[in-house]
Amino acid sequence: MNRTFLVILLVTCLALGLSACVPAPTPVPAPTPMPTPAAASPTPDTAARIANAMSAAPPVIAGSATILDWPTKEGDPMVVLRQGTNNWTCLTDWPVSPGNDPQCNDPMWATWNDAYAAGKVPEIATPGVAYMLAGGSDPSNTDPMAMAPAPGAAWITTPPHIMLLVPGGFDAKQFSTDPASGQPYIMWDGTPYEHLMVPVVAMPA
Repeated sequence: MNRTFLVILLVTCLALGLSACVPAPTPVPAPTPMPTPAAASPTPDTAARIANAMSAAPPVIAGSATILDWPTKEGDPMVVLRQGTNNWTCLTDWPVSPGNDPQCNDPMWATWNDAYAAGKVPEIATPGVAYMLAGGSDPSNTDPMAMAPAPGAAWITTPPHIMLLVPGGFDAKQFSTDPASGQPYIMWDGTPYEHLMVPVVAMPA
């Protein structure tokens, strides 16, 4: 089989809607209503968390993505910091790892992520893509359930990268499985959670 080349095209369409409201005149002045509380602005910490999650992907994606934060109690659902509109989901830095590793996921990758978090086998029906342009750190490249490196081993530091899913997984004869290779490599090869890590050069916005 020839080496597989994956091409992902991201197309964003922006629409600008303009409207005008003309209030109808009232013959009798209405009573002054009680003031209503203004919409709460994000706290500095929340704004920083949102900015951290958005740093994982290009602004055209992260700018309209749903932003999720990790719960303070294990087993609780993710915390929605901002509801998005473009079907992408960005997660803040994973608190377990020593590095800064936010990520942004398309719908297929979000489905994979939910299955992984639940310990279930993901169903990869279509290609999926996730961005980690801030880089990251992983406890193991072979054990998907590891929460810390094996005794004597160190965390695996990864540069900015894109992660890919395809139905049927990837062939270790075509791609490396070594994170230090500097080339696209398979993470968690031979497991239901394998995916392709593709190093990239993160350019300024």
